[in-house]
Amino acid sequence: MLDFWLTMADREFYVPLERAVEVGERYAPSEVPAEWTGKADGVWMHWQPADPVIAEQGWKVHVSTTRERLAHTLDTVAAVCFEERLPFKHLAAQLFFEAFHHKHASRAQAGKFVAVYPPDVETARRLMDRLSVELKGEVGPYVLTDRRYGEQGVVHYRYGAYLTRSKIQLDGTTMQLVRDGSGEEVADVRSAQFVLPPGIEDPFSPPAEPHTGPILLNGRYRVTAVIRHSNGGGTYRATDTATGRTVFVKEARAHNGLIGDGTDSADRLRHEHAVLERVHAEAPGLCPEPIDYFTEWEHDFLVTEFVEGTGFLQWVAAHTVMGRIGIDPARHTEYLGKVERVLGALRADVDRLHALGLRFGDLSHGNVVVGDDLTVRLIDFETATPLADKPSPLGTPGYKPPRALAEAGVEDDEYGFSGLALCALFPLSQPLERDPRGRAELYRRDLEQAVPVPEELWRTATRYHGTAVADTPATAHDLPTPADLDERPEEALTALRTGIAAGLLAMARPDGRDWVFPPSPRGYAVNTHCLEHGTAGVLLALHRSGTEIPDELVERLRRDALDHAPKLAPGLQNGTAGLAWVLAELGLPTEAEELLDASLRHPLSLASAHLAHGASGIGLAHLALHARLGGDHRLTVATKLGDTFTGEHRDHVLADAGTPGLATGLAGTALFLHTLGRYTGEDRYLRGAVGLMHAELDRAVDGGADGLLFRDETQTRILPYLSIGSAGVATALTRIAATTGDERCTEALPQVLPMCRLTCAAEPGLYTGVAGWAYTLADHADHAGGPEDRRTALHIATGLAKYAIRHADGLRVLGGGEERFHADLGSGSAGVLLALARVLDGPGAQALPEPHTP
Repeated sequence: MLDFWLTMADREFYVPLERAVEVGERYAPSEVPAEWTGKADGVWMHWQPADPVIAEQGWKVHVSTTRERLAHTLDTVAAVCFEERLPFKHLAAQLFFEAFHHKHASRAQAGKFVAVYPPDVETARRLMDRLSVELKGEVGPYVLTDRRYGEQGVVHYRYGAYLTRSKIQLDGTTMQLVRDGSGEEVADVRSAQFVLPPGIEDPFSPPAEPHTGPILLNGRYRVTAVIRHSNGGGTYRATDTATGRTVFVKEARAHNGLIGDGTDSADRLRHEHAVLERVHAEAPGLCPEPIDYFTEWEHDFLVTEFVEGTGFLQWVAAHTVMGRIGIDPARHTEYLGKVERVLGALRADVDRLHALGLRFGDLSHGNVVVGDDLTVRLIDFETATPLADKPSPLGTPGYKPPRALAEAGVEDDEYGFSGLALCALFPLSQPLERDPRGRAELYRRDLEQAVPVPEELWRTATRYHGTAVADTPATAHDLPTPADLDERPEEALTALRTGIAAGLLAMARPDGRDWVFPPSPRGYAVNTHCLEHGTAGVLLALHRSGTEIPDELVERLRRDALDHAPKLAPGLQNGTAGLAWVLAELGLPTEAEELLDASLRHPLSLASAHLAHGASGIGLAHLALHARLGGDHRLTVATKLGDTFTGEHRDHVLADAGTPGLATGLAGTALFLHTLGRYTGEDRYLRGAVGLMHAELDRAVDGGADGLLFRDETQTRILPYLSIGSAGVATALTRIAATTGDERCTEALPQVLPMCRLTCAAEPGLYTGVAGWAYTLADHADHAGGPEDRRTALHIATGLAKYAIRHADGLRVLGGGEERFHADLGSGSAGVLLALARVLDGPGAQALPEPHTP
């Protein structure tokens, strides 16, 4: 939800929804008593009397409505609140209402329009009784976090905090708090279901009778798995108890799932059912077979055949070898042949649909299923419309033609088909749409590592993507050509580094309200000052790349770090330890010492051994400041942590291991122990590092020709990245093998590195993208490899050129999801810049604290 809301206010950057310039109609009660005052706060408008009585927590009352009855509902609720002298708030403008009720909005906010804060149970009951009478007959979406007051209507309630209380969590995010029945602070859970704090009982509704036996939809369909939830309704796998058949169930929540064309989820589900009935009758097998349609309670349900197979994007991820370096060319040829078969089958189905006079409308990777035999099926006909009609506004970015192409007559399905061909080769459409000149040639260079892409496939993929004429801004920082990258790689990458540094400085807002450098969505959830997501990481990358940093940016970081330190987590990536290290690097030792002391005093400082957020990262920062500033205290702290990890708490470190890699895996803690051992000369720390690396390697799976693979907790997704996965493991393994000569680490290293030799990924970033592989291979070349490894690192780094987008003020990269530009070290321009500096300049451009050995 956060990502979705942050894309609605600005085309260039992730910006809070309330910062939007055009928000549509502003909402307010038609009459407000003189002694009441209104105050805007984000997307909400708050109203309260001169002497409000506001409890710390209690029974919040929420009222939902529809677009058509919005003004009436607001006036009705406001009149009651004015009379009862109860503070309340409501969504402040049309854009905010549409965002809360959009198909892709947060389910935890679903349906809310007005919120009222009665001080006690009796007031809440009186309020809801009055509103139930005043709003009798009104309809609106069900508020998923709440219970409805009475069996019907638009009045809902939940128990929660009125006044914000929160505590910081280890990863830098905050947990909202409420007191339970015994007065203890617990999480104020805001999920998509009604949840009470322990010890709090519902005074408005008798306890529900415990349900026994399976729940059957329409008395027939037993849900066996949730496929996806959305604000508009969920999708489910179910068993038809009448036939024993596995079926697919799609739900539409009433009065919700708005998309801006006047329809809601129920409207579109009825439309989809009608389309399926027609297509199945005229071309059986072209669509999922419709089985049933019914309304249960207030929700509509469509039941269809369950289409077995793998989603197109998942199929690509599981089979692609595009951009891989050093693998058997036959694997490239085999994969490209499969892609041609899949696209050929898909083309035939799309043509059959067009012959019926229908367009599919959202021909994208989420709506195509690939079978084990490479047959394909189209699913989700929500956007299907007659070819003679206007296309649905719904569509997946990268698969729906930009306005200029749509106005030129490019059909949605043709553009979508081209997008799927591009996805099969390399899923990165937005840079081609935003800045196409010369970019397709950069893509093709990286894709053809071993064998050429078939010409017809290439023409299909680039039929609309990358061939449009777009205005490229005049800039001194152009993109390199494939010839530049092949013939003069270091010169080309040096120019690329300069352009990205210029782009970063141009994006800076020294007096910015929300940020100094545009953050990723995660930056809003954590903080915009830290190493991974904020100013500190960007300034580190600029510093490491040799770029002169304006004094005002350093001063802003210093001020923000000190002002916000009490509210931050203690760790390296998102907290005060990372800020301390960067400030020391920037020549602010006094402030660095203050922040590092704060890090160690934090109650969460020893809650985890992890490198990203726990004690290992704090230990690295202590070593770095000891090496720079001296003083026994810093080294003492680091050695005590090392002794803890190798001594009595070693089993706890092993048990607390997160995803393999540097961030939360054992490799990160092992890297700290290795650094400590190298710095102090104490062999026990090196032995501890070896032991943890062996445990990390125990979690690998044999990938055959791909070597050792690391997967996520579900064991379905391969993770090759620096923060999570192979590159992170390889970074630690390289150092430990080179220093200790441990036989298992030395033998495992060549088996871990193959998954790091790629030039193509959905993201360019340092932590989960191509920049991380370039960084890892450069590090490997310096510590355990040789000239060939350096050439490989340089070649991978040249793959970063295709992500850069020209602007008048420099070069930028789109981060994860390709939605907006951001500067983060973890996934944005700063990480790319640091990786380029690491490849070009050598070991001095480190992304982690690394003290020089005494």
